[in-house]
Amino acid sequence: MDLDRARRLAWVLCASLVASCTCGRDAGTGGSGPLAEDAAQVGGANGRRVALEITEAFVKGTGQAAPRTSFLSPEEKITVRARLINAPDGTEDRIRWTVRPVGPHTGPAVPATFVGKELSFQGSSSNGRAGSRQPNPPLEYEVIASAKVEGQTLEARLPPTSFIRQDEPDIVRQEYADYGTSFQPRLAQISMPRRAILNTGNYAFIVEEDEGKLEELLAQVEQEANRILNDDVQEQKVKTRGLRPDTVVVSPGPSVLEVGPLGDTEPQGDDVCGGPRVKGACAGPILAGRNGIAETTANNRKVRVDLSQLVTSAYRNPQRNRAVGSKSPDSRHTRGRALDLDPRALTVPGKDSRQLMCVLEAAGDRIVGSGNSFTERGSATFLDCNDVAADHVHIQR
Repeated sequence: MDLDRARRLAWVLCASLVASCTCGRDAGTGGSGPLAEDAAQVGGANGRRVALEITEAFVKGTGQAAPRTSFLSPEEKITVRARLINAPDGTEDRIRWTVRPVGPHTGPAVPATFVGKELSFQGSSSNGRAGSRQPNPPLEYEVIASAKVEGQTLEARLPPTSFIRQDEPDIVRQEYADYGTSFQPRLAQISMPRRAILNTGNYAFIVEEDEGKLEELLAQVEQEANRILNDDVQEQKVKTRGLRPDTVVVSPGPSVLEVGPLGDTEPQGDDVCGGPRVKGACAGPILAGRNGIAETTANNRKVRVDLSQLVTSAYRNPQRNRAVGSKSPDSRHTRGRALDLDPRALTVPGKDSRQLMCVLEAAGDRIVGSGNSFTERGSATFLDCNDVAADHVHIQR
């Protein structure tokens, strides 16, 4: 068999092995067969068949129980092992390795070349940090083992798309490494979001410093906002008689930041609205009216808002975070600890958008503490909650 034919057959065999290999996060080193192979006949017509096989490829990261072939650069080392079959003793120690980056976003391997039967190398990233609304491509490497045996050169290759290539969780983690954030997520902190609205990043996965806390934050703020929107106080028991016409039957409850008390009740019977009307609904106290009888039950509007409709940003990966204008790579959004809520399109009787902005900020104050709930325009302009230029409330843990 001539050398070219032997190499073609070896390539077919290699392709078959790659297609059937389950090497990866779950399978580890890919089972009992070689990952890539090249073979040739040496020593004449009756000579022996010599084969070069790449037998293992794996990454063992900190806290990672099972071997895998996805990786985080430069923290995790990739190890590749090879062997020679029917070769003279000592030949394995002269196996030459070459590692080639795939694409301009993948940096050079360290080391890029090596001699020996086992290679351990680290990857590097050339990803930019200008921000993007698109996912980063994976870092990936082609690994080539070669050996000379009695004048024949054998070469076995690991194609990047099947082996030394980042999966999506590691592409996400790589962004944090590239940006040098103070928080560097572990694989266990990367998950599919329970609700799609919580993912405003570039990937199917989100990162949460504490799993489930983003959804919990939204639920808590929603509960508090609805409490504020239904907190009128029954000052006079319904059916009480003999009251002065200007007696307050229902008061608007506590003041809300810059907009003051906000009424949440419509007058009933002969009772009258004693304050302004906003969008046709009473926003002030309810008075007894001419007949002097308390006829209004507090909070009879029974408003209920669903804040999931107002989420404009929740989890953001670092590239997306930069793309939307944030100047802080350590934004709480990148840690799965912040929500942006825009109530301007929300319809609530008796409330305009400025008042609703203040309601959300006040609700956030009660959940995360003053200073962690604030009103903004864009990602860097802080405003009073009743400022007409405001476009969202940011709430963070």
